[in-house]
Amino acid sequence: MELLASRAGRPLISAHRGFAAAAPENTLAALDLAWRAGATVAEIDVQLTRDGRVVLMHDRSVTRTTNGSGLVRDLTFRELKAMDAGAWFDRKFAGERVPALAEVLDWSRGRLGFLIELKNYPHREMPLVEKTIAEIEAHGAQDYVVPAGFDHVTLAEIHRIRPQWPLEMIYIARLADPVHAARAAGATLISLEPEFCLEPDVKAMHAAGLSVLTTLLNGEHAQELLRIGVDVFESDDVGMAASALGVSPRV
Repeated sequence: MELLASRAGRPLISAHRGFAAAAPENTLAALDLAWRAGATVAEIDVQLTRDGRVVLMHDRSVTRTTNGSGLVRDLTFRELKAMDAGAWFDRKFAGERVPALAEVLDWSRGRLGFLIELKNYPHREMPLVEKTIAEIEAHGAQDYVVPAGFDHVTLAEIHRIRPQWPLEMIYIARLADPVHAARAAGATLISLEPEFCLEPDVKAMHAAGLSVLTTLLNGEHAQELLRIGVDVFESDDVGMAASALGVSPRV
């Protein structure tokens, strides 16, 4: 996966939790709409069920995005699959289910890349990391996925055991030395909050061979980010991002 826009020759769009403005987040419906709208990659969140399945879910609890209740880590995969993950968003998505990472990789087969955020905190369980790596390798998906996270120690461990894999380092501050931090974590893609996405830092990261992602706020913001050289533009609203960046939908 080429994540430097200057090398790819076009703006790259990351669909945050899929096309979350138009479909229930972290579902196959949201991912399909994101791909159709022109996304390059989708940011998805993964956790482990009680019986060790890697599933897509942002919150620790299923309450907000399903008709069920409880923590993901306390539920079996079968229990999770019995829940409706679409009706909360819109009745037309009733019956949408929480997908396993394996289902998502089977669906994509490389047409849509993934930034896979590991929700392994506050528990920092290595089984999530190990099982996610196993799913990626079982599907031959190494070329179109990038493990990601706020826990940079976990990223460094992934880099130690899979040194050739690209990694995304996420943080919510302006670091004094982001290049050193990225190298310490083994990361090649840096995710910045838009208020901390500043031209001198982007230039420094590019000089070090690192790619930069930030959240796109609106069309005017797109022009500023293009000017300073941002590589990946993330948004819940893939349609807005595509329009602002001149990316054509696929259908």
